[in-house]
Parts: sequence; C-alpha cells; structure tokens
Amino acid sequence: MRLLTLCLVMFTASSFTATPTQAQENYWQQFVHYEMDVTLDPASKMLTGSSSILYRNNSPDTLFKFYMHLYPNAYKDPNSIYARDARKFYQIMNTDPDNAGWLKITRFRIIPGQGEAPAADKMTSFNVDDTILEADLPHPLPPGAEMRIELDFESKVRKHSRRAGYRGSQFDFAQWYPKVCVYDENGWNNVPFHMLGEFYGEFGTFDVRITVPYDYIIAATGQVQEGDPGFELVRVDTSLGDAAWQQRYKEIREQIIAENERTPARSVLFHAENVHDFAWVASPDFLYESGEWDGIPIHVLYRSYAKQRWSRVVVERGRRALAWLSEKFGRYPYPQLTITHGLLGGGMEYPMLVMNSSEREGLILHEVGHIYFYGILGNNETREAWLDEGFTSFQTRWYMENRYGTWGYDRKKYLREANWLSRKRPALTSRENNRNRALFFMTSGKDEPISKWSYEFNDGMAYSVNAYTKGSIFFEMLRYVVGEEKFARICKEYFRRWKFKHVNEARFKAVCEEVSGMELDWFFEQWLHGTPTVDYALGPVKKTRQPDGSYKTEVEIRRRGDGIMPVEVVVGQNDGTRIKKRWDGKDERGVVVFVTEKKPEKVMLDPDNQIMDVSLTGQGVLRLELYPELPRMFYSPADAYVLTWKPGFWYNDIDGLRSGVRFRGHYRNNRLLSLGFWYGAKSNVLDGMLSYTHRMPVRLGLNSTIKLFSLEGRQSADISVQYRSGRYLFQPPQHQLTAGVVASRLKDPAYAESEYRIDGKTVTVPSWSAGTVTRLYAAYTVNPRGFSWQST
Repeated sequence: MRLLTLCLVMFTASSFTATPTQAQENYWQQFVHYEMDVTLDPASKMLTGSSSILYRNNSPDTLFKFYMHLYPNAYKDPNSIYARDARKFYQIMNTDPDNAGWLKITRFRIIPGQGEAPAADKMTSFNVDDTILEADLPHPLPPGAEMRIELDFESKVRKHSRRAGYRGSQFDFAQWYPKVCVYDENGWNNVPFHMLGEFYGEFGTFDVRITVPYDYIIAATGQVQEGDPGFELVRVDTSLGDAAWQQRYKEIREQIIAENERTPARSVLFHAENVHDFAWVASPDFLYESGEWDGIPIHVLYRSYAKQRWSRVVVERGRRALAWLSEKFGRYPYPQLTITHGLLGGGMEYPMLVMNSSEREGLILHEVGHIYFYGILGNNETREAWLDEGFTSFQTRWYMENRYGTWGYDRKKYLREANWLSRKRPALTSRENNRNRALFFMTSGKDEPISKWSYEFNDGMAYSVNAYTKGSIFFEMLRYVVGEEKFARICKEYFRRWKFKHVNEARFKAVCEEVSGMELDWFFEQWLHGTPTVDYALGPVKKTRQPDGSYKTEVEIRRRGDGIMPVEVVVGQNDGTRIKKRWDGKDERGVVVFVTEKKPEKVMLDPDNQIMDVSLTGQGVLRLELYPELPRMFYSPADAYVLTWKPGFWYNDIDGLRSGVRFRGHYRNNRLLSLGFWYGAKSNVLDGMLSYTHRMPVRLGLNSTIKLFSLEGRQSADISVQYRSGRYLFQPPQHQLTAGVVASRLKDPAYAESEYRIDGKTVTVPSWSAGTVTRLYAAYTVNPRGFSWQST
C-alpha cells in the first residue's frame, strides 16, 4: 500500500509539474509583420501614414477581439490617464493644444487571411478609449490562423515630452505608430498608458518607409533596403582639426541646401526582423560617424554642437558595449547598432537604436544593454520593470567596475576635472552610493516590493528605486547566493534559451534554479514580493584552546530582522590570514565553528557588505572616520561612523575671544551627533553643547532628540519627539508633529544684559530673567503643494 501511494504521488507530481524543458516546449508567442509608409511634414508637425499588419495567432485560443496601443494620445489633453496620473504629483500636462500630440485612425479594417480585401469591403468598427483601440473581429481567429489589419492614420507630433516629440528641427519618434497589443498566456495586455511604466510588444518583422525633407538625416531600427538616409552627406572627417572641419562643414551645409532645392524629399525603406518595436529620429543638424565591432556596423549621429564631446568617443564606447554584452550574455544578434543624440534627458532604448542625451559611458552601456534586456529578452516592462531596468543597471555597474575597478567610474578623470572642493571631499564608490539610496528608501517606512505593476507604485521615487536601484541589487545578491561561476552560466543560458521571446520572473527563475542546482523560491519571493529587513549581528564569541594547541572558536550569529540571507563569517589572525565560512541565516540564532592553529584576533560578519544589511553595527567591521567639515559633504559609508570637525571663533565683551571646535557625527542618516566646546580667553570659561538624534523603528515614523547646552551664561536641556507622516516620501503634503519639554535657566546675568545710551546716560536692560523656566511645547508643520505652514 505504501509503494502504491508513493507511485501515485510520483505520477501526480510528474503529471502536473512542468520541467523547464517542458515549459519552454509549451511556450508560444504571436507573430506580427508591419508594413508602414509614413511622411513627416516638419512645418505642420504632422505625420501621416498607412500600415498593413499581418497577424498570426500562434496561441491555443480562438480570438474574438483585437487591441492596439495609440500611445501619442497620452499627450492629447489634460483628461488622459497619463495627465491625470501627473496631477497626483502636482505636474500639469497637455494644457496647450499647440504643444499637444495625438494619433487618429482615419481608416481601419480587418481582413481574414493574407489576401487583399475587395475595394467594396466595409470598414471595421472600433472604439478608442484613451490610448487603447478595441475592435470586435469580423470573424473569430482560431489557433494557427492569420488576418491582416489595414489602417491609415495621422498624428500631431507633440513638443518634446518624456520620450518623443520635436524640439527645434529635430524629431524623435518613439511609441509613435498604432501598435498591436501583446496577447500572451495572461490574455490581452491592453493596459492604458500610465505615467509610471513602459512597454511590451509582440516580436515580428517591420518594413517601414519614411519620407522626410531632403535635408533631414534619418536613423532608425533596422537596415536600409532602399534610399539614402543621408549618413555620408554629413560624415565627420575625424582627421581634420577644428578649423578645417568648420570650413568643411560649411561646405557640406551649402551642398545640402542646394540639393534640397532640386530634391525636396528623402525616402528610405528600413527592414527589421525579430524586433517588437520600431523607433526613428530625423534632423537636419546631425553629424555622422561610424565604426564596427566584429563585423557589426555601429552608426553614431549627434547634433553639430556636440562634436567635441561625441566625436570618436561614442563609437569606441559602442564597440566596448557590444564586446562586453556579447561576452557576458551572448553574441549581439542584430545586423547593426545605432547610437543617436536624443532630445530626452537620460536615455531611451529601442531595438538596434538608442537615444542618449549625452556621451557618458555608463549611459551608453545602460541603453545598449537595454537592447538585450527588453529588446532581445522581451519582458512586460509595465508588469516587471525590474527584469530589464534592474538587469541593465546591474550589468552597467558590472562593466564599469570591471573597467575602472571598485570605484565603478573613471575616478582619475573625475578628479582631473573636479574643482578643489570636490577633490578634497571623501567619496563613495558607485556601488556604495547605489546601496545607500536603496537602504534610505527601504528604511523610510515607504518601502514597496520590487515586483509590482508600475502604475501601482505610490510615486515616481518608489518606481525608480524598485525598478533600477533595488532591481540591480537583486541581481548582485543573486550572484552572491549562487556564486560567480554559476551566475555567469545563468546569464548565458538565459540569453540562449529566451532570446527573441517574452520573458518573466518564472522563466528567469527556472533558468537560475536549473543552472545553479538550487531551490530559489525563498530568494525570489523575499526580494521581489516582500520588503525584507536584513539585520544580522554577532553574538557571544567563545575561543577555546584545544589539547593539541589549536583554537576552537564558536561564533554565535543573531538574526534581528525578517530578511533571510546566507551570511559570511570571517575570523582574522595577526598574520593577515582570514578564514571564511557561510551560514544559511535562516534561524534566529546560529553557531559557526572554526578550528585554527593560532588564536583568532578578530571576528567579522559580512565583511564585504554583500547582503544589504541595514546596519553593520554589531558585525565587527564598524570603524571611525574623522574629516574636516566641508560644504555639501554627503558621505555615509556602510562600515564607518563619520565624524567631522569645524573650528569656531567669535568675540564678546565678557569672554573676549571665544575659540573652539564643533563635531558632527552620523551613521547612515541615523545616530546624529553634534558636540561642541568653546573656551573664553578672557573669562577662562569652557562652554559646550551636545545634541543627539536617534531614529526609532521606521514603521513608527518617529525620531527622538536630546539637546544640552551651556553657553554664554545660559543653560538649557531639551527632550523632544518628532513624528513625520505623508503618503509620499518627498512629495507634499508632508505632516510633522513635534512635542517636547525644555528647561532653561540663566546662570550668569552679565551675559543677558544690554547697554543703551538714553539722554546721555548708560542704561542696562536684561534680555533674560533670572531663574529656571520649564515649558512643554508642541509644533505642527505641513507643506501642502510646496507651501509651509506651522502652528506652535
């Protein structure tokens, strides 16, 4: 009976639990083939076009409806969902019709199969709600069947906002065309466009003909099939000096103007395969440079004023980006890479093309990395933004540390270009800054899980920190948990298995578990769907000499938070040797045992700061760092209490010259200390002050402060509690309530007397009364929409 039961259990498990291979075999995705013909009129800011879309239903479902994204309608008027989202954060959008943008469908019909529709075929009815077009299919579309969508559209190009639009004579086209919504295992992904969140697209083929005025240079997703994008007209001769180039550029402009009169239009056909989006830029002010990596062309287009910063540099950084990504994940599979000088702040990614606001190396690595994460590995950015933003932020820092060492940026170049004050201030590495930003948010009381629908985050900071900052740290900690060698294999297998397909958490996790041989449910669930607090500390350490002369060291570790991570324990000896062991960290207490020939001198937990511990106090790694106080000194290392000092001098009639020093200390924006001493040369009196603020558990939103001072004849003691509340971390309204008790007394009346000359006589008037005064006080402060009001 037990054998039969076991067999039944095994049969049930094998019948209903899909292996990674089975899951991949059961995978399907729809196919689309866009054929578009569009014309831009820069003068009227209008784009007109037609689109014929072949849609193949590879799903196991029969489809009865069809949906498309009309993204430009998010910028149509103040009533769009996007604009309403913006008002939550006191941003006003789309109020000027001249600067607004929209997309209008002027003809729409759905044709069964691939055949041409008879001219008499009636149009297909549809409904547009905000940025989503919905249509009932004239005939159900069964599995394996195809249909064609034919439509004409016109679009008013908005003044540049967020990712696309025009500024001056340049036009950036992103999310600009009627785009098919994804149909996947969850059904139709027909979510309207929100302020927070990005995109999701069906893989397929694009054939797009673009017509612009002749003097406009075009760059786009895909390869040129017909026509001339104008690259060679504006190619930079990098061998020329500045003066010679300026003369050459003047001649180029004259040639283009002359040709523009004879050839009023430029028409170029682009072709792209295995992509889920198509973007393009056009400007009469572009300059062009090119290079290649391993036979793959690299095109770079930038505005003429930026030549000194972009020339040669961006091509080389593009090469390094392709080499790095190909080495760590898999060979770049597209036939070209285009890096353009976009109008937006920061950067934006599209298949084969990125729009960057600057030539910064980290920005180029981030955006080109996006061609892998979201471009080739196509996740739903609205649903799981961490899977692309976090991954490319992680790989960017990985690259920068690999190239520049632990600083994570070109520290030597920074110091050469920095002012005197910046060179004197202590600094953190890129990784430390990133982790500090994450921990600030995680301990703010406003933390949210990494994996959420983007538009469900409370505010832009919550979205940004979770998608980019915490998202990138998730991959760092995954590498720590599985080990560097296995993580490297995970990266390659993930790319090999899922390129040109839709990915999600489950698919990535399956690769991680298969390659590492580890069960990782606890890790993904904790970090992606929870808000854990990782907090480990050393307990008692017992060192015992053994009969053979060796030492047995028993290290107790205590878990003080709900977050679980394997934690490394290190014992160090006088000769510099270190022995490391790892504890799984699951229990509230654990003991790790070391046997060494010599008596250990030091015991440390997580010495390399790998596990996002909220506090390294009690881990044997904390040290004191002392610096002179400098302006704008935002320095907060994880493993040090920072103390700054500042001298102070002033004069009064009783003390004469007063001189002294003030110290300020902090550890991760907590344990705030201010301590000062000042000596009066004439009075021989030493005065001082002490202030200390401690943040209580973040969920309470409370700070407590004690202040003591004895200075210039006055003494005071103040104890207070501050409570701060608000839905958002920084966005108004913010409410703060302070309550406390203060006792003050006048120790020496001479300091509180002021002399005045009245009618030729000197009159002494006291500003304080003798005695002790104790009072209770409360204050309420609110800053609705940026204004501040206080009641005491």
